[in-house]
Amino acid sequence: MDTLRARMDPGEYAALAEAVHEAFGLLAQGGESIIGGDGGLFYAEMEREFPTVLAMMLTCTMDHQIVEVPASNGASGLIPMNPEETDDPARVQAVRDFIDQWTAEREAMNAELDGIARASSPSPDD
Repeated sequence: MDTLRARMDPGEYAALAEAVHEAFGLLAQGGESIIGGDGGLFYAEMEREFPTVLAMMLTCTMDHQIVEVPASNGASGLIPMNPEETDDPARVQAVRDFIDQWTAEREAMNAELDGIARASSPSPDD
């Protein structure tokens, strides 16, 4: 983190440090959330460094590469992978497919829960 502090814009570094702190708090509590500084948005450099910092802290190693994982809905994310895996196009595609499937399942679950919430909370106009 000291290296990043030295080379990053102070505001961007502060946002990155806050996002890392928030992520580890959520991990410790078993929670989940969307993490990002400045109203939920990452600065460009934060987008590159955040997964790297998390991977280093979780694995206690710097031996990983960050791979872009585009989703079928047009969104994309970054995921740390072992260098041996990133050299295997089939493995990278399997990770992308898993993330895409997980995202679709999550969206379907959220839609179902939203429907249940709406059905169980009648409108005040009724």
